[in-house]
Amino acid sequence: MTKPNVEEFFPRRNQRHTMKHPDGWEPGLQWDGKKGLITTGPMVAEPDPSIWARLIEDWGLDPAVTEVVDGSLQIRAWQVNVGDGQIETLKYYKCAIKPRELTVERADIESLCKEVMKRKPAKPNVTVESERAFVITLADWQLGKGENGGTTATTERILASRDRCLTRYNELVKVGRAPSVVYIIGVGDLSEGCQGFYPMMEYQIDLNRREQERLARRLIVQFIDPFAELGIKVVAMGVPGNHGENRKNGKAFTDFTDNSDVSVFESVAEILEANPERYGNVSIPINAINNDDLTMTLDICGVPTAFAHGHQYRGGTNAAAKAEGWWKGQALGRTNVSDAEILISGHYHHFITSESTGRTFFQCPAMDGGSKWFTGSSGQSSPAGMLTMCIGAGVGPRGWSDLLIL
Repeated sequence: MTKPNVEEFFPRRNQRHTMKHPDGWEPGLQWDGKKGLITTGPMVAEPDPSIWARLIEDWGLDPAVTEVVDGSLQIRAWQVNVGDGQIETLKYYKCAIKPRELTVERADIESLCKEVMKRKPAKPNVTVESERAFVITLADWQLGKGENGGTTATTERILASRDRCLTRYNELVKVGRAPSVVYIIGVGDLSEGCQGFYPMMEYQIDLNRREQERLARRLIVQFIDPFAELGIKVVAMGVPGNHGENRKNGKAFTDFTDNSDVSVFESVAEILEANPERYGNVSIPINAINNDDLTMTLDICGVPTAFAHGHQYRGGTNAAAKAEGWWKGQALGRTNVSDAEILISGHYHHFITSESTGRTFFQCPAMDGGSKWFTGSSGQSSPAGMLTMCIGAGVGPRGWSDLLIL
């Protein structure tokens, strides 16, 4: 709606703060949140409702929720000599104002109830025409960590989750939501490292670094193999975590991609390339990790999905706030994750999902044996688990579905 031309009503509008007004009729607003008064300056014509709305807005209130009280109009008028024998009639107007009574059109409850009662359940659709991916996340294995059963217990948990991933895949096929591709994504800290990450680390590890990486490679292949046998397309890759860093005196000193979380996938890629007949349907996109970045963004069946370990997040009252604050900064900086609709990370060892930004953030639970020091100092702990879900443009309005922690 075009705003009214207030100047037609206020010939002296630009003088309202300098000219002298009669006592009690100074242009202004009185408002206590429940009631008030609004007074005009000198006008040449009585204000109509649109002018009152503009005046209310001029004094800082919202005319959509504030209105003039009917029958409250007061007028003060007199004639003044403006020079050269010309007489001008000045009029001031004052009205009471109040909060506007907002009305909502009532729904027809009887019609709604009848519609609910006659609506029959839709027949299930067992045919899936759109592509969807079954996404398996490998998060915070920390192989070599000696706590709570050590690497032996961690390996057993990982293999048990691998078996449940196969069961889950078959369940999706049976209910008509068969994935067209399987993504096996490492989100960092697959191995523990040997020193420089926390006190007592060197005393507690039960595998050296070479052994940790050897076990990680074999476990990754164990996730790929069953799907390769089924002839399903498989994409496998991982992002670098802090425990995978090549450190010197407790600090990473080479570059971002000099990281065991990346090198184990690189080694697996070379192993699989030697057997193209068996692994021809498997791809490991090493180049998806940029040399100057700690993240990876993939187009998963039409949904841009970003992966990061999470140790790069800074500032925030909790893990979700840290991740979302970091993501907002990446969007402002137009980095590789800025256009992603979904962000998946680990590092904080417990499950989170958040849609508060309009995009979706997932934090994966860990598979390690926990931390006695962290629990002893904070009282906090969380169950181990492996985050899985389906992702694709056709799975629903959120771009993801069928989430299950295995």
